[in-house]
Amino acid sequence: MKKSIKIFMATLVALTLAACGNENNKKSSSSETKTTQKSDVSKESEKTEQSSESSSSSSSSSSESSSSEVSSSSQSGPQQAKVTGDNNTQRMAQIAGALKYFLGKDALVPTKAGISSGVVNAYYTGDGNNFTVYYIKDTEGKNFNDPSLKDKVSYITFSKKTYGSEEEAEQAVNYISGESEMGLPKVPLSGNVNATLNSGAGQRYLHWNSGKWSVTIHGTAGKDPVPTGRKVVALLNNAYLPAPDSRGAASFTAGSGSGNQKIEWNNGKAVYTIKGSNINSLIELAGSIQK
Repeated sequence: MKKSIKIFMATLVALTLAACGNENNKKSSSSETKTTQKSDVSKESEKTEQSSESSSSSSSSSSESSSSEVSSSSQSGPQQAKVTGDNNTQRMAQIAGALKYFLGKDALVPTKAGISSGVVNAYYTGDGNNFTVYYIKDTEGKNFNDPSLKDKVSYITFSKKTYGSEEEAEQAVNYISGESEMGLPKVPLSGNVNATLNSGAGQRYLHWNSGKWSVTIHGTAGKDPVPTGRKVVALLNNAYLPAPDSRGAASFTAGSGSGNQKIEWNNGKAVYTIKGSNINSLIELAGSIQK
C-alpha cells in the first residue's frame, strides 16, 4: 500500500513539472511572437515614414519648380501678345489690350481699324512716353509685335511724343487760328460750317475752326479742296475727334491716295499724332481713341 502511494506521488510530481514546463514554453513563445510583431510594425512604420518623407520632398520640389516657372514667365513678360480675333473689331480690342500691357494701363489706344477689308495686324516701337504703333492691312492674322510685321508697309501710324513742358507740347501742334484767316473769302461746307479759302501759286487751302480744333484741306496742283472739305465735315459728324487740352490740328490733302493726312493734338506734355494716306481710315481710327 505504501509502495502504491509513493508511485502515485511520484507520478503527480512528474505531471506537475511537465505542466509548468509547458506553461513556461507558452509564455516564451507568446513573448517571442509579440516581439516579432512589434518589430514588423516598427519596420512598417519606418517604411511609411520614409515613403511619406519622399513623397513630401517630391511634392515640395515639384511645387517650387512650378512656382519658379510662373514667376519667371510673369517677370519677363511676353514680347508678343496673342491676337486671335475672327474679325477686325475683335482684333483691335485685343491689340488695344496689348498696348495697355506694354505702354501702361492709362495709355490712349484706338479701338477701330478704319479698314473695311483685309486683316489688321500691329506692332509698336518705343515706350510709354514716346512710341509709334504701326497698323498693317494684311491677308492673314499675326500676333501683336510679330517680328515679320516690321517688313511690311503700314496703312496708318499712331504715335506719342513727350516734350519738356505743356507749353512746348502746345506749340508743337500745327494749329491755325481763325484770326489769321480774316479777310479771306468764305466757302459754305455744311450747315453752319463755313471755311476760308486761300489761293496762290497753284496752291489752295481750305480752313475752318471747330472748338479747339483747326482743320485744313490742301489742294495741290490746282485741285479743288472743297469736295474733300465737305467729305471731312460729314465724317466728323459721325466720329468725334479726341478732346485736346488746348489745341488740335487736322491736316488733309485733297485727292485719295495722298500720304499727307495727319491728325494731332496735345495732352499734357505729350502730342499724339495719327498719320495715313486715307482720310476715312484716319478719322475712324481717331474717333475710336479711348483711355
